[in-house]
Amino acid sequence: METSTTSVVPSVGTGEEDGLRAHPPKLSFVNSVMRRSLFGGGRQITTAESDPRPEIELRLLRRRCQVLGRFRARRRYADERQRLEGEIKLIRQTLGVDLLEHIMTTFYNAPREDESPEATRKVSSVKYNRQLDTPSMVEDIKALQVTLDATENMYEQRALEEDVTGKILWLLWCGICAEVDELLPKVVNYIQREGAMRGLLQISMVNPPSTEPSDDQAHLQRVMYDAGADISKYQLWVDGRAREQAKWSGTNRGTPTLDDQGTTPSASRQAPSTAAV
Repeated sequence: METSTTSVVPSVGTGEEDGLRAHPPKLSFVNSVMRRSLFGGGRQITTAESDPRPEIELRLLRRRCQVLGRFRARRRYADERQRLEGEIKLIRQTLGVDLLEHIMTTFYNAPREDESPEATRKVSSVKYNRQLDTPSMVEDIKALQVTLDATENMYEQRALEEDVTGKILWLLWCGICAEVDELLPKVVNYIQREGAMRGLLQISMVNPPSTEPSDDQAHLQRVMYDAGADISKYQLWVDGRAREQAKWSGTNRGTPTLDDQGTTPSASRQAPSTAAV
């Protein structure tokens, strides 16, 4: 996975059309993307600022909120807002788009002194497993990788690759979301104490025009959420192959077999293709 010094978005590999479309993002890289964009304003972090402790990041966020909360300094406000819009557009092209919306929703719902009691609240749509069994997930990934290394069937390999990628992405996703949910209340409390809530509200309301996700982004989102729903592409492939083998075995004996619903398949019904599972 290649990155440039001027972009906070990982470039996606262009592998075979039906193969694995991108390498799973690393936890440290995804964290750095979110921190640089939301807290640091997209600028380069110097050696002295590379300390990942929350207080360093909070100070960067406070400075950004202070700029965005001062409407009279129009040029600084306009420049900072333009940078923020550009960063949000970039993040929306990654798997972090749902997490970004969750952070924005939390910022928007943060209580403010000048807020009306009837103010509406937004509801976050982020989904992740808050009680994920990490050791069990890691063992599942290892077992799938062993099976993948041993198989020579192209369709079986593709199904296993999707399962491995999906589980890795889901594991990282749940860990990042849990960390963000733990830190967000502390972030809001800090900005409240610093008197910069107006700027935090401005951040939450930035909404540049959205674009349709790329094929790679949509593909990785699907395999990640399939893993979260315990949908195994490999198991679907195994079940489909077993049904097809049973069907043709019965045909060769001259006795029709029953499908999963207990009915006899009609002659016009096509056999499921293993390539489409």
